[in-house]
Amino acid sequence: MFGPKLQTKNGPWRFFVTAKGGFVSFGLSSAPVTGGTFISTVSNLRANNVGAVFYPGGGAEAFLGPIGLRLDVGDEIYFNNGTHNNLRVAFGPTIRF
Repeated sequence: MFGPKLQTKNGPWRFFVTAKGGFVSFGLSSAPVTGGTFISTVSNLRANNVGAVFYPGGGAEAFLGPIGLRLDVGDEIYFNNGTHNNLRVAFGPTIRF
């Protein structure tokens, strides 16, 4: 997935929103992980079950020096024989460089 991320200015608190889009491939294989299987998988993406993905989300970061905490909430929506939603909530430490 790829897309823009808009955030507030630098400071101890940052808030952000994002909207990403991309593709997801649904497939299982028992083939070993080699360069050849990777190339054949990528070249056969259009022939397999590939669906569109949209991810709207947002969150907040709080920093005390270079160490902080981040909360990220979003909904990964994929379109495969209908619309399916996957809520994603992540919380944890982060380091600012």
